[in-house]
Formats: sequence, structure tokens, C-alpha cells
Amino acid sequence: MVADGRGLSVRVSTSGTVSFVFFFRHSGRQSAPVWMTLGKYPDMTLKQAREKRDECRGWLSQGLDPRIENKLTKESLFTPVTVKNAIDYWFDNYAREKRKETVRLYRRYEKYIFPYIGGFPVEKCGLSDWIKCFDRIKKIAPVQSAAMLIELKQIFKYCRVRQYVRCNVLDDLSPGDIGKYQNKRERLLEESYVADLWGVYFHGKGKTRVMNYKKRMAILCLVFGCRLSEARLSTWDEWDFDKWIWTVPKEHSKNGEEIIRPVPQKMRQWIVNLHEETKRRGYIIGELKSDSTVSTMGCTNFTSLKHEKRWSLHDLRRTFSTSLNDMGVDFIVVEQLLGHTIKGVAGIYNRSKYIPQKQEALDRWVDYLDGLVGEENTVKVIKKRSA
Repeated sequence: MVADGRGLSVRVSTSGTVSFVFFFRHSGRQSAPVWMTLGKYPDMTLKQAREKRDECRGWLSQGLDPRIENKLTKESLFTPVTVKNAIDYWFDNYAREKRKETVRLYRRYEKYIFPYIGGFPVEKCGLSDWIKCFDRIKKIAPVQSAAMLIELKQIFKYCRVRQYVRCNVLDDLSPGDIGKYQNKRERLLEESYVADLWGVYFHGKGKTRVMNYKKRMAILCLVFGCRLSEARLSTWDEWDFDKWIWTVPKEHSKNGEEIIRPVPQKMRQWIVNLHEETKRRGYIIGELKSDSTVSTMGCTNFTSLKHEKRWSLHDLRRTFSTSLNDMGVDFIVVEQLLGHTIKGVAGIYNRSKYIPQKQEALDRWVDYLDGLVGEENTVKVIKKRSA
């Protein structure tokens, strides 16, 4: 064994084979020394062996094991991991279990990434290739372009941690370089707008031609402060007519936890009537529409109600939250109704569902809505259909 320096040595076997080996300690001086074969002479020259040694020392400085990194490098030369392979790896091993609406998320890559660089080896895909993709997205949807960059960084971090493939070219890019951040929305509906919605959609005041699906969605979002997806995906087996509780299953909630909401007293007949109309269809609103369809539909309520200012269904949720807080409802009660995760010690130790407090809050909220239109609840009973 002849030492060349900085961990590199030359070993000659009894058969005369000359090999370059690298000695190192992976976990500091306290760990036992290990060695790895870099190559054999004359296939590898001394110059190449020294370059490989320096590469190994670089991996060590990053806390990486040269044996593993060298193996990954060799594998990538024979079967390079493509951009599509890496994205699929993240979706198959992480996103499908941890994320919601993965089909919609995946379609973005099918549209904007795969046709252009999906077949490129990850380690050969340069920053300019990525920027061209982001520029295409930015022209159509700048907010989505920024969101996809954030997600792609998560994807490649996951692949790196799992030692599937390495990609660092996106590290220096920020969302502002290739798109724009989602604006923080602070839209609250004026009382007159809330009164119009409640009066027209719930009490049937005035003459307006609005499809039932659209009215039902707006009413549920306004009364319960629920997310659009929670109402859109809701089925009748989530509704307990004995206890008058709506339980959003964890599969439909954003934070992966059940959301329990009592049904306000004045809403119960409306729910019973709705059940009579849609019970044979499964979904409480009558049918299942896509997220994008419902979102677009929700943004047209302001025109249906002849409102000057534009508003969305999510603005109803923000209005619900602000109004209940202004009414003095306990913060934790409001957060639970919204389906938010309670952070800190309160979220760990306080497991109360606050059903009575939620019931009182929602009853007061519907009383307030009726007060805006000068109405007591006047929902008529729909005669039950024969089985």
C-alpha cells in the first residue's frame, strides 16, 4: 500500500492488480476508518483518482457518505432519473398520502412541465430550461408559477433526502423571480351585501334566476363558515339528524382532522327540505361538481345579486370569522368552526369539542342574518315524498 496523500492510496494485490483506494472517517475522528475503491489502473489514471478523492472529500464536508454518493453517481450515469421520474416519485411516495386533490396538482405538471423537460435527466436539466417553463406559466398564471416553484423545491428536497436524485439548480430562484405571490385578501362583505344574499337566496326575496346549486353552496358557506370543498364534497352520511351535527370527515378537511359543527335551530327545516330534494343523489347539494367549476360559479354571485364590488365564496368565510369574533364568540370556538388547527399548548391539551358553545354561536349568527333582512325564519316545510 503506497499513500499518495489526503486519504488516497495505491494498493497492489498479489496478482499485480493496481487499485486506487480512499480512506476516510465518516463520523469524525472517533469513528473507525473505512475505505472504498475508486478505480483500477490503467482504467483510472492517477490524475483522475486524485480528482475523485477531492470529490469524496467534498461529500464528507457536507456530511455525506462518499460510498453512497459514489453509488448514486454511477447509477445516474446508467439510468438517469428524469424530471418526470422525480416528480412521480414524490407524488407516489408522499403527495398521494399527504396532499389533497393530487389529480389536479399533477395535471399542472402534465400541462406545463412534462411536455418540455419531463424527459430530461434531472442532473442535466439546467436553470435556463426551468426558467423557460416558468416563463410559459407566468404568462398565463403568475401566481401558479410561483406556487409550482415552491412545490418543486419541496419535491427535490424530498428526492435528495431519500437519496433518489439531487437537484440544486432551483435553490437560488425565488417565487418573485418567475411569478408573483398570492395577494393577501382582506375582503369582507358589507352588511348590505350579506343582507342581499341571505334575503334572496335563503328567504326568496326579490326576483332573481339563480340555479339551486349556486344558492345552496353560498348558504352553507355563509352559515357554517365552511370551506368550499367541505360543502362541495359533503354527503348525507355526514349529517346526524338526531343530534343535529354536521361532521366533516378528516378526508375532506384541510388539516386532516374532523370538523364538528352543530346545525343552527333556524337552519334545520332548510336542511330537512334539502334532504328531501337530494337524498337520492348522495351529495347534499345535489351533485358533485369540480373544484374549479364551483370556484368560478362562486365568483358570479355578485353579478346575480347586482352587487357593484366583486366577491368570492371564500370572502363569506372571512366575513363569518370576523363577525363571530366581533360578536364576542370565544376565539377557540371560532377557530374550531372554521376547521383551523389550534396551535400551542391549547391545541395539545384542550380536546373539548365545544358543542354547546358552537351551537349558541351559530344560533346567534343566524339570528343576526335574519335581523339584517327584518325576518324571522320562515322556511316552509316541504311535504315528504313517498318512498
